Amino acid sequence: MSTNGILAQAQMLIDNEQYENAYEILEKSYEKSKEDAEYLEKIALLAKTLEKKEDAEKYWEELVKVDPNSLVAYSELLDIYADSNKYKYYITRAKYKILNQKVSQSIDDYKKAIDSTTDENEIINARFLRAKSYEYIGKMQNAIDDYYRILEYKEDMSIYYKLADMYVQMNDRFSAINILERGVKTFPNVVELNEFLANLLMREGQFDEALKYAKNDFSKAKIYLMKSENETALEILEKTEDKTNANYFALMAEYYFNKKEWEKCREYIAKFKELDAQNPLVYQMLALVHEENDDMYGYHYYMGRCYSYKQDYDLALAEYLNAHRVDSNRSEAIKEIIKINETKGDSTSLMEFYEKLIRQEPDNAIALKGLGDVYANMYEFKSALEYYNKLIKVDSNNYEVYKQMGFCYEKMKDSAKAKDCYEKYLAKAPLSPDTEKLKEKLSKMNVSASYSEAGVEEGFIDKIMKLFGK
Repeated sequence: MSTNGILAQAQMLIDNEQYENAYEILEKSYEKSKEDAEYLEKIALLAKTLEKKEDAEKYWEELVKVDPNSLVAYSELLDIYADSNKYKYYITRAKYKILNQKVSQSIDDYKKAIDSTTDENEIINARFLRAKSYEYIGKMQNAIDDYYRILEYKEDMSIYYKLADMYVQMNDRFSAINILERGVKTFPNVVELNEFLANLLMREGQFDEALKYAKNDFSKAKIYLMKSENETALEILEKTEDKTNANYFALMAEYYFNKKEWEKCREYIAKFKELDAQNPLVYQMLALVHEENDDMYGYHYYMGRCYSYKQDYDLALAEYLNAHRVDSNRSEAIKEIIKINETKGDSTSLMEFYEKLIRQEPDNAIALKGLGDVYANMYEFKSALEYYNKLIKVDSNNYEVYKQMGFCYEKMKDSAKAKDCYEKYLAKAPLSPDTEKLKEKLSKMNVSASYSEAGVEEGFIDKIMKLFGK
């Protein structure tokens, strides 16, 4: 029988107050159903009803493993632990507060949990959880203190890595290097720690020290390239077995950049881009190549792309505007400026750059629709329709434009043209979410048109329609 069937059967017995029988059925299903949150909650509640406190505790604890967000489980465990286990009580109360978005209040409970036990593993667990809470509320130094205290009890590779990562986020590379050096002494064979340390030393310009810790060929090649020992780097790259890795192509591009062999450099950047097109480094490298070749438009444009992929859109916009100032006759930067301003909703800037794009590319569908929408939003419907009509000629499959045109004609009191546009839209988009609304609108238009043909004034029709709508 499925878990759902067992639960249904148990519920029937519970409804008939046959609690022991229901509990027996649920117990027999434990191995098959112990990963099911609904099952665990049902059997835990039944164990509570039957005053089987140890069983209830077991099932509530199982439930928080399966569903860490179960408020009912934490609430029930608080009642169980209140008199039996102070350490578990305070840990559970802290987690309960966190689930209720009261993270700062959990910190005092973790302290009480630490003070209520002498077990090292329990102390480590409570300190780790408290450190995470400190991180969440932005008290980084308090979190760091707790992580260091954990190391007093236990050498843990992940804590060294965590501390180094936090220091990097705080722009404190000196402390990050120090903790990683300590970690590498304790765990000399952990590649991740060594590589992290090598990378930080390299960024600090300590290339010889970095080479002591670099474990993979790509890291070593990168360090030699930064030392301008290009041929040594090339020897390493030529010997590496992994020549399909994006890092390989990036480093080969850097080698040819250092050698000022621009065609080969571009060739490897292109291969790098094929494997990792959204990597900001691709565009930063292209920017530097253009700068070295005195192409400042290309430099600013590709730096804009770099910042775009870093999701730093203000810096990206600044670079695209710089590119446009260098050469206002090229459309690539204009298109990127439009993308960012569409996201920001800057209609003034949008109109300016839509118009600039139209001058460069008169049939550009994005600019035509954009200008149409801007003018429609400004209630300049004749201007909007001018661009929408051009858009239809350029892109006859753009059915959305018919709905926009219908709206404009409707506002201009040209019901016949509005009706025609709405009908064209519905013919091309019969499953649109707007279908019923537009059909209702067309129906009213037809009624108004028939009254008009009968010689009834339009204003009178409006009054009649309002009466019927009440």
